[in-house]
Amino acid sequence: MKTYTADRIINLALAGHGGCGKTTLAEAMMHVVRPAERLGRVDDGNTMFDFDPDETTRKISIFSALAACEYGDRKINLIDTPGYADFAGEVKAGMRVADAALLVVQAVAGVEVGSDKAWKYANEMGLPRGIVVTKLKKEHADFYKTLEQAQDMFGHQAVALTIPVGDQLGVKGVIDLTAMQALLEGGKQAEIPADLADKANAYREKMVEAVAECDDAMMEKYLGGEALAEQEIAAGLKAGIAAGKLVPVFAADGHAGIGVKALMDCLAASFPTAARLAEVTARKAGGDAGVTVKCDPAGTPLLFIFKTFIEPHAGNLNFFRVYSGTIETGMDLYNANKSKSEKIGQLYCPMGKERADAAKLACGDIGIAVKLKESGTNDTLSLKANPLQLPAIALPKPSISEAVETKSKDDEGKIGVGLSKLRDEDPTFGWAFVPEVRQTQVFGLGELHLDIMMGRLKRKYNVEVARSKPRIAYRETITRTVDHAEYKHKKQTGGHGQYGHVVLRLEPRQRGEGFEFEDAIVGGVIPNNFIPSVEKGIRAGLLEGAVAGYHIVDIKAVLHFGSYHDVDSSGTSFEIAASHALKKGMMEAGPVLLEPITKLEVVIPDEFAGQVMGDLNSRRGRIAGMDSEKSLQIIRATVPEAELYKYSTSLRSITQGRGDFTAEFSHYEEVPYEIAQKIIAESKKEKEEKQK
Repeated sequence: MKTYTADRIINLALAGHGGCGKTTLAEAMMHVVRPAERLGRVDDGNTMFDFDPDETTRKISIFSALAACEYGDRKINLIDTPGYADFAGEVKAGMRVADAALLVVQAVAGVEVGSDKAWKYANEMGLPRGIVVTKLKKEHADFYKTLEQAQDMFGHQAVALTIPVGDQLGVKGVIDLTAMQALLEGGKQAEIPADLADKANAYREKMVEAVAECDDAMMEKYLGGEALAEQEIAAGLKAGIAAGKLVPVFAADGHAGIGVKALMDCLAASFPTAARLAEVTARKAGGDAGVTVKCDPAGTPLLFIFKTFIEPHAGNLNFFRVYSGTIETGMDLYNANKSKSEKIGQLYCPMGKERADAAKLACGDIGIAVKLKESGTNDTLSLKANPLQLPAIALPKPSISEAVETKSKDDEGKIGVGLSKLRDEDPTFGWAFVPEVRQTQVFGLGELHLDIMMGRLKRKYNVEVARSKPRIAYRETITRTVDHAEYKHKKQTGGHGQYGHVVLRLEPRQRGEGFEFEDAIVGGVIPNNFIPSVEKGIRAGLLEGAVAGYHIVDIKAVLHFGSYHDVDSSGTSFEIAASHALKKGMMEAGPVLLEPITKLEVVIPDEFAGQVMGDLNSRRGRIAGMDSEKSLQIIRATVPEAELYKYSTSLRSITQGRGDFTAEFSHYEEVPYEIAQKIIAESKKEKEEKQK
């Protein structure tokens, strides 16, 4: 594939709700360019975009997939993103390097929650966008109803550029309102059917009015009754889309190939190119000052890695966008994030599962570099003499966790390596060994996300795990002050003995204030050199509470009395005494269990609000607020972490797959008495079993 300049490159992200037809549409768009090749189908598992085994088996997109095509004098880099909320990180990463977004909605279900979320992502990134209404050739499909819904949701700037010829299963083409001609199945051009002439003229007039509204001079001319020339309409359409003042809406059916060529023609003629991003702001490595870098093919090389994919034989495939300069094979660059040098090996243009050789890639283009040794997602590569960093992708944070344990002891040494490689591929996935609950836990954006990742762990790294509900990191604290928490450690063993005697005052602190130690010894009853040992012993005791063995928090320990022995006292003796004094005092200070509370934001269609709130109440949730946004409800609530296991599955069941949520840690608060007693009993039982 030849080298294109930024003014001839369009980087386009396809986004929308799961199952709305994005991959089918992307496949049809590529088929327009390469009609001799067979049109892949999701149901047959043979598309060029969904090629991962998990995708072909489940028949859903899991990863963003890219394919470059040449259309006229344009190079279009299509970025097909997943629709399920569990893979939102892939959507954000794809949009980060796009110049425009194409929001895909289906004519049967209309604008769904995932489509609204994708629109907001595009808004956050300031991307121009269009809307494609797909699956027209289906029962109950209604293009005009969906168009009205899109206008209600996203504003009056959503204007049809093509409308369907026919209805539901009888759809046989589209009318291109810019050229005022019909394009039927098979790409055949025809006159507009007589029965649709009035409708086509009405929607053409709406389009012209919307274009005129984007420019004061054109609006004045339009209101004055003058007709706008075709060249003016074309220029106004292009400017309006680039400025985000106009959102073109297209009618299409990817399976039938209806409306796809008209869409491609408009993309090539009217959508913004990579030259729209004339400059970016980076920062000098190690500093905070912004540095403006222009999109100049002769400028300083600067590229950003937005996606990493690990192939068993090819190694790491790093997908990147060039923001300045021209990248060539053999070039020496510098990873400012990792402070490591990298040599650019073979370059490729992405073609779904396949790759096309690229001699060089100029600024504005997207490519693949193989076998970079140190670099991965969110890294910036530039010249070592001028190390720069671009802002990282604002990825969603994990919202659920599970405990995992290898089924074979032989795999215990491999699990860390496998999980780390999965995290390299997908930064929204995480894992950690959590010492306080003695579990390896994995973190993701939903149960489906973790299902996929654990399946990949087995398939790619041959590590099979058993999955279970994660233990909750409860905390312990006190509710009242104890003035005299005393312990005397005294042990005699032949030679030197052991002696340490401490008296503590324990005081509760406000939630979240943590631990505080105060030395209130007077008269030298404990020598100064043993005071740090007392604090060390208390801190060690905080790691295992007296009630159920959880960490102790929000407590103040005041050392105010004790005694020592000239010969037998030692730092170790005072550590032991302090730890025991803490545990003894805890039991007298009204100990309670604390549980982590999660802050939820749940986005659902109106009709499910009552059921979702009822479900949250059953999980001991507290509704903090509720907002309406068009046909959606946004419920804000706080819910104990212990009640959220498999919540995403429950929410999707209640909302027929149309609900979405985000979760983040909020605070700790006291566990209700009856529940606390069950937790304490379980903890004691576990300890007894371990001692057997």
